[in-house]
Amino acid sequence: MAGLAAVAPPGSWGGVLVESLEITHILPCLADASKIRFHASAPVDLSPVLPYLNAIVPKAIYNPTSQSLTLYEDYRIICLQGRLITGAKADNTDDARRILDWLKSLINDTWEHRSEITPSYDRRERLTPLPVFELLPRTNCRKCGLPTCLAFALEVAAERLSVIRCGPLFDAAHQPQRRRLLELLVAVGYEVPSAFRPLRRGEDQNA
Repeated sequence: MAGLAAVAPPGSWGGVLVESLEITHILPCLADASKIRFHASAPVDLSPVLPYLNAIVPKAIYNPTSQSLTLYEDYRIICLQGRLITGAKADNTDDARRILDWLKSLINDTWEHRSEITPSYDRRERLTPLPVFELLPRTNCRKCGLPTCLAFALEVAAERLSVIRCGPLFDAAHQPQRRRLLELLVAVGYEVPSAFRPLRRGEDQNA
């Protein structure tokens, strides 16, 4: 395999941007002692592909100032910046390698089809829990599995739980709050199942 210094720059490979992603460090996961963190190196600067990934990957968070992108593979957190890739909450080294294989395919497929994608340079901001909490029923019924509505709002804002876990929110009595909360989530790019996305005005007569 050619050394990193010998790799051609982005744009000269056609559809293939990265030939491999190599693990450089394995570290303990700070958030979960049963998981690992990892650092990996790309053979080229990944900055040119990040706005395209930002346009197509759900939940991606792009920072145009630092030219970095954070994305998720299930519960695993992955950050790309320049040639550096960091990952957290991988199950083990084999899982880290699988994540990197998945990421390499995603990068190369996106780069190959970039002429069909409108790049997005927008920075998607995370919600804070308070706006979510204010639109919940606030009954602390625990039907979502958490002790309070505030705890549930924290999980929804962090995208660790779906808003549909709140059963009372989908009662007829809470329709106005439900609509506003779903609109809020959709507006900032949070994933909402299509069946629960807000309908256009005049289409929710029987909701």
